[in-house]
Formats: sequence, structure tokens, C-alpha cells
Amino acid sequence: MMSFIRSISAELIKLKYAPIIWLCLFVVVIVTVIVFTASYMDQANIVQLGRNPWIRHSTAGSAIFGVFMLVPFAVMLISTVVFIENHSKGWKYTYSTPRTRTHVFYAKLIAIFIVLLAVAIIIFGLNILTAFILEFLLPEIEFRYNSMNLNVVLGMYLHLFVSLLGVIGIQYFLSLRFKGFLVPMSFGIIAFIVGVIVGSLNKPFALYYPYSYPNIVKDHHMFLIDKIGIEQYGFFNNVEINSIIVFMVFIALANFLELRKRI
Repeated sequence: MMSFIRSISAELIKLKYAPIIWLCLFVVVIVTVIVFTASYMDQANIVQLGRNPWIRHSTAGSAIFGVFMLVPFAVMLISTVVFIENHSKGWKYTYSTPRTRTHVFYAKLIAIFIVLLAVAIIIFGLNILTAFILEFLLPEIEFRYNSMNLNVVLGMYLHLFVSLLGVIGIQYFLSLRFKGFLVPMSFGIIAFIVGVIVGSLNKPFALYYPYSYPNIVKDHHMFLIDKIGIEQYGFFNNVEINSIIVFMVFIALANFLELRKRI
């Protein structure tokens, strides 16, 4: 167990790579600025009698992050993280260490999860901060008189994260199979664009296209999703269950092929 934890630490150290740091900062700043500007410019939708302004503000944050930024960010992050090893024949050095291939494989995957989670937490925290700034600039919004409903907001982000698992599995698989940076990233970005279109069509086909899952997992008030066929099974719905299945299949396949890969 300790060796696996050290493997994760080693992978996190590798992520102190300028493109990854700038990518994370870009996503955090863009989402925060858009949510703040949208809330400031659209006061009428936030200030409504009997409606909690925190819900509207938080939904805007999770919607912009989930629909427009989450998938491209994950695609670019995973492609960049794996490219660190692909660059300058890094896999030969990595696999020459005492760590097993399985340790390296899952340590890198967990490091990706940690970065994604950290960025989501920072965005969540900054959205709360922007709400207090809006409260100062626009006291009529009255955030102070309403509950944040943290359980609802955290639930939104959790559903988004689970819906992203399928994309993570596919992109991790592709990044390990192609040595270059361009192929997996290009595939992911094109698949994301198609996913936005598929998610907006309000058709059952979206249930079978993982890149549309973050768009349809919950009602972001951007697309109609009533005819897609989303069914709830306890806390999770069929979109999230499909995402988990896709993730498990591609991660198992990627691990199997990685163990057999000749370096």
C-alpha cells in the first residue's frame, strides 16, 4: 500500500508541468468570470420572490462548468498527463523502476482524478466567493437571507463527476494507445462538440454517447432532456450507470493492453 501511495505522489509531482498548471488556471478563471458576469448582468433571474438565489447562482456555475468546460478540460488534461511519459521515451524510464505497471497505470489515473477534483472544488469555492461579492455590489439579491443548500450544490457536482467517468475511461485508453498528443486530444474535442449537439437534440440516442453525459445527467436549464429517457435508480440515474460501465470497460481494456505492451 505504501508503495502505491508513493507512486501516486510521484505522479502528482510530475503534474507540476507548466501546460497543466496553466490549463487548470484557465478553466478556473474562465468559469468563475463567466458565472460572476452572468449573475451580475442577469439580476432579474436571480432576484425572484420566493426563490433561493443560491440555487440559481450555483446551477449557473455547475452548468457552465459541466456543459462547456468539463469535457474539454478532461480531454486536454489526460492527453497532457500521458504525453509527459510519451515524450522523450519516458515509459522506458518509468517501467525500469521497481514499481509494477499496474501501480503506474492506476497511480497516474488517480492523479488525474485528484486534479479534476481539485479544480472542481476550487471552482465551487470561488462561486461561493463571487456570491458574497455580488451581495456586496447588489444587496437586493439577498444571499445572506437564504440558505446555501450545500447538499444540493455538492450533489450537482457529484453527478457531473460521475457522468464524466466514461469520457475519462475512453480518453485514458486512447492516450495510452497513441504516442502522440494530437490524436487523442483531437478525437476528444471533436467528440465533445458532437456530444453537445447530441445532448441538445433531446433524443434517446444521447444515452449511448458518453461525451454527451455531462450535458444531460441533470437539467442545467440549457437543453430539453424530457424525451431522452433518463430514469432514476436511487441516487444515480441510467446516464451515470452507463458512464460507470463505459469507464470500467475501457480502464480494464487499457490496463490489459498496457501490461502486454512492449517498451
